[in-house]
Amino acid sequence: MNLRFRDGSVEDAARIADLGRQTFAEYFGQVYKKSDLDHYLDKYFSVPKVERDLGNPDYDYRVAEAPSGLVGYAKIGPVSLPVDQSGRTGLQLHRLYVREIRQGVGVGGILLSWAIDRASERGADDFWLGVWAQNKRAIGVYESRGFVASDYYDIHVGESIDKELMMSLRLKAAASSLSA
Repeated sequence: MNLRFRDGSVEDAARIADLGRQTFAEYFGQVYKKSDLDHYLDKYFSVPKVERDLGNPDYDYRVAEAPSGLVGYAKIGPVSLPVDQSGRTGLQLHRLYVREIRQGVGVGGILLSWAIDRASERGADDFWLGVWAQNKRAIGVYESRGFVASDYYDIHVGESIDKELMMSLRLKAAASSLSA
């Protein structure tokens, strides 16, 4: 496969933004009308937005790089999902994208393993993610890693509204159960 996995840096911002735009459009280009898709891509995958996140110590990025360029990345950071953490600390998997031509060969699994390990290293009790409710393949992957579905929320892609499934992975047992 000739891949290298490494931490993302601010110098990667343009390539990560481009990869995010391309992979999101590959998967969702037929789901949303062009104006809605363009609005979403501009909001979340602009180079300045990615640069800010890469420069923010609250976020961690891991990239998968082939000789031809980036083929995937994962991004974790503070929880932005509408969840009640009930006094527990959490982190969220914000992005896990792999180019279509590299899917099914383990790149996503390696990035997901890194994300789970990194969230644990950072001391999170729980690791959250949101996934398009109709993406059965991704949901199955997350379930195979121990993630449990908890609820749905709305995601806005331009004027379109879709359902996302919230899932979480318990990284640490609650303190009260440890003292029992």
